[in-house]
Amino acid sequence: MVYLRVTGRAIINVHTANTEGAVGNYSGLSKMFIVRRTAEGYEVSEEPVISGNMVKHWHAVALTDRLLSQGYGKICETCKRHVMFRSNLPYDDEVKYIEECAIEDIHGFLNPNKQVRRESIAKFSFIVPVEDIRAEYEAVTHNRVVLTEKGTIPAEEAAMMVFKREHASGVYGFSCSMDLAYVGRAMADPTKTISAEDRKVRAKAATLALADILSGRTGAAQSRALPIVKVVELLAVVSKKPIPNMVHGFYRDYAEESLGIIKAFLEKGIISKNEVKVYVVGEKLAELAKQLGEVAVIKKSAFEALADIAEVVEEWVA
Repeated sequence: MVYLRVTGRAIINVHTANTEGAVGNYSGLSKMFIVRRTAEGYEVSEEPVISGNMVKHWHAVALTDRLLSQGYGKICETCKRHVMFRSNLPYDDEVKYIEECAIEDIHGFLNPNKQVRRESIAKFSFIVPVEDIRAEYEAVTHNRVVLTEKGTIPAEEAAMMVFKREHASGVYGFSCSMDLAYVGRAMADPTKTISAEDRKVRAKAATLALADILSGRTGAAQSRALPIVKVVELLAVVSKKPIPNMVHGFYRDYAEESLGIIKAFLEKGIISKNEVKVYVVGEKLAELAKQLGEVAVIKKSAFEALADIAEVVEEWVA
């Protein structure tokens, strides 16, 4: 049994990762209202965000590519093409779906025709500007060139189509939760499972696929505005027992609160030292994590941490 909780912060510069579509020649970013704590109370502001739906999709894409690159073939034809929607597999039993498709296993599915569904075991919060500082955004002017059949640019003004697209920069908080104990295990009947080998391969790949998200492989318009990402803080907890989600990296005191959860669980005997590992990246987190003693593992980068966590996940999946 293994459970993974990840939270942290990243600088993301000049991204247009989530948009709401175009109005005329103007394409705006997705925005939501953010509540911050201030010295005077609470403040609400509208800021650019990246939806959990967007992040989840790209994690599924990264997971698919990683498994296929390993020669792992248990992925349905639509998921192989990165088309993640309602399942069109013909089965009446949940375990049949997860046997045939690793993506529907980890990211869930719905088949309305068969009245069979599976809750996703990979859950992603919105990526939002942190409590400490607002994100800023501005529209950049671009143009599209229309060519004639001969490949030349016509003289008319219409040949140069000007359009504007919003881009944002800021420090963003992120959070995700993966109940990897349920990889290859039917939720409707947990006694039904696929092979232990398959479960290990899928759980490890799902963990490593987080590296794609944290390196900027997420969101819209990547071909023209690949997010410029640097993870500055990461707190990841891998546990043999169910644990709460960690506090979202949005909050300025997320690390103290999250580490406090683990410390309380250890002190109360809810979880033992050999059943949990806490990986931290960043000087501030490294100092705070000392309170956990040998449970804490300090790493130089998020990707070094994820590589280690993937090994632990592979070992602990039973």
